[in-house]
Amino acid sequence: MKSVILSLLVLICFLNAFSQQDQYKATQAEIDRMHQELKADTMLAKFISWHGDAESMYHAYKKNLHLADSIWKADQASLSVMDIGETEKLEIIPLIDWFTASDSLQGENGLAYLIKTDDTTILFDLGLNPKTKHPSPLLHNMEKLGVSINEIDMMVISHNHPDHVGGPKWSMENTFSLSNYQMELQNMPVYVPKPMTYPGLHPQYIPKPTKIAKGVATIGIIHKPIFLNDIAEQALAVNVKGKGIVLISGCGHQSIEKIVQRTDLLFEEPLYGMLGGFHFPMEEKRNITWIYKYFVVDKMPWERLSDQDVQYNIELLKNKGVKCIGFSGHDSCDRSLKLFELAFGKGFRKMTVGQSIVLK
Repeated sequence: MKSVILSLLVLICFLNAFSQQDQYKATQAEIDRMHQELKADTMLAKFISWHGDAESMYHAYKKNLHLADSIWKADQASLSVMDIGETEKLEIIPLIDWFTASDSLQGENGLAYLIKTDDTTILFDLGLNPKTKHPSPLLHNMEKLGVSINEIDMMVISHNHPDHVGGPKWSMENTFSLSNYQMELQNMPVYVPKPMTYPGLHPQYIPKPTKIAKGVATIGIIHKPIFLNDIAEQALAVNVKGKGIVLISGCGHQSIEKIVQRTDLLFEEPLYGMLGGFHFPMEEKRNITWIYKYFVVDKMPWERLSDQDVQYNIELLKNKGVKCIGFSGHDSCDRSLKLFELAFGKGFRKMTVGQSIVLK
């Protein structure tokens, strides 16, 4: 009798797990719509086929969404207010971005910023180096701007995409580089969004919000599943005396909404500014090619960002009382940048290589 009861309990557990597994699969209606969209967009259909079977990818995406949501809720419930101190001054110097302040500097489809506080200098992301050359555009611009590797105290990688870790080769190998080879970095602290390696270093994977310098902290890893994979991204928060929290983002795949919610939870100081990449590629112009539309935040690959989506985020930030907005052109189109500029006026900054932004 006991064996029968035990068998029934095992069967019930199995059926419950199986039903929960099915619960997070894409519905037949969702699958049917996907096939309609892929039939209408042959470029997208081909792109997805490079990565696997479309239906299997959709089911995996739905499971990843559930997992990411569970992690998000658990993290939000377990985190509390942080005291990270403050800095009198914050200076951000774009070293890599699309727009440049002069022809002597090199722009590209990547992002790298030098962040200076009272007593710490941080290199945030490493650009793309699309031609895999040495010196890379990052090193070229550093030399032109008088920035030495020796003055950098630490590095932070926002997420493991080629345009933030120095190129596709390094991204695929879960590592990073400042040029087309991995130069010696002399035991420099590096904070990464997933387990990564680097010759001679021990990059620190810190998924939870962590103070890394006086007045500076990561806000923790926030997962954002997209149809093709899961993106784990972190942003930096800097507490500027007399102003509040300034957030520095690589691409903002997490969504502005979740970044703001995390910031509200972690800091008593008001949110003063947001600077960096925020991924609003509404139109295919300039450097925003067809592939960008397949990586849109909070959208399926066949859905498109609209003016309404951008306005929603603008209103969210204005309602929070944000005073300073700096947007990267490496992952947002000109129309999106213009909408934010119109909304924030003198508080808007276009992130431009060689053009320093100072808050104090």
